[in-house]
Amino acid sequence: MENLKEFREAKVVLCYIAKGNEVRTEGIINKSIIQEKKVIVPKVDVSKQQLILQKIKNVEDDLALGFQGIFEPKSHLPVVKNLDEIDFAILPGIAFDRKGGRIGFGKGFFDKLFMNKTIHSILCGIAFDFQITEGFPHSNHDISVDIIVSEERIIRC
Repeated sequence: MENLKEFREAKVVLCYIAKGNEVRTEGIINKSIIQEKKVIVPKVDVSKQQLILQKIKNVEDDLALGFQGIFEPKSHLPVVKNLDEIDFAILPGIAFDRKGGRIGFGKGFFDKLFMNKTIHSILCGIAFDFQITEGFPHSNHDISVDIIVSEERIIRC
């Protein structure tokens, strides 16, 4: 991630917290905090079936176990409502294609978050290389990413 100019220049980073076999993100988050970037982490609002974005300053102190056993920001942390302030967003996915297509986990949380918004931020998918394919069918509601980063390569879509 440090090799990406867009990430290095970002002042505000949105990053998911990994669950299960997803690419771990704690290192990216910690590095961002050390570099004095503003770090925003999503939390699932189960009743509204949407993401709440909150600013964190410390992975160990600011996260607690939440929805589906995923670590998420504690309730008292500041909520971020303005997506325009996000410079760089790191998104999870089951699979990505070389054109930026992304298959999420079926709930559409990130699709809903960025749908119908003027997105000024760079959307970046991080994946293991085996999760990147040549292509797959997309729906109109599926958001695409601008960059895909794996342990093997960086793909600009």
